[in-house]
Amino acid sequence: MRAILSTASALAVATMLAANVSAAPISAPSASNYLTVADQEMTVSNSYANLRQKPSTTSKILDKLPRGTKVMAIEKVSAGKWVHVKVGSKDGYIEMKLLK
Repeated sequence: MRAILSTASALAVATMLAANVSAAPISAPSASNYLTVADQEMTVSNSYANLRQKPSTTSKILDKLPRGTKVMAIEKVSAGKWVHVKVGSKDGYIEMKLLK
C-alpha cells in the first residue's frame, strides 16, 4: 500500500510541476538584448558613399557623400545589406558595408 501511495504522490507532484512549467508565461527578451540601427548615427567609412533612391546599386543616385559624413540610420533593409538613412533634408539608402 505504501508503494502505491508513493507512486501516486510522485505522479501528483510530477503533474503539478509539469502544469506549472507549461503554464509559466514566456517573457520576451528585453530591448537591451538587441542591437538596432534605428535612430543611430552612423558614419560613411569608405572614401565616399552614394545615397540612393532605392536599396539597389542600379537605383538613382541622390547624392555622393564623402568619408566622415554623419547619417541617421532609420532601418536596415534587404537582409541587412542596405541601410535606410536620413542626411540633412534627404533620405535614401546606403550599402551597409560603406558605413560604420
